[in-house]
Amino acid sequence: MFKPKTLLKVVSVLMIIGGVLGILGTILSYAMLPKLSDIPGVDMNLITSTLTPFNLILSLISGIAEIGAGFFGFSGRSTKWVVITAGIYTAILLISVVQTVMSGMATAFMIIDFIVPALYWWGFYQSK
Repeated sequence: MFKPKTLLKVVSVLMIIGGVLGILGTILSYAMLPKLSDIPGVDMNLITSTLTPFNLILSLISGIAEIGAGFFGFSGRSTKWVVITAGIYTAILLISVVQTVMSGMATAFMIIDFIVPALYWWGFYQSK
């Protein structure tokens, strides 16, 4: 057990919200996939290449890990589960960045994706 500091609690709430929105976005993207072909001018090759089963599963696991890290970080009950869930989320984030770089679609704004996990880890470090 540990006593979460304010930074960890705030970032944990942001992670819970982000995880829920991420899971909902993934489910809606997959559900809307057949309907997108009816829209004129939509390139289905690009959409189907990004919404692969691997990416969808990775997105769902990432959302679940993000929600878990948020709950465990906010409650402060289990150091082990904080490290496991936040580690899974951070690892999936790194995999996503590598995929984006390998596909040639990398931008400087990808650094923004690391702000929340960095603040989370810093808040967890302060809380220990």
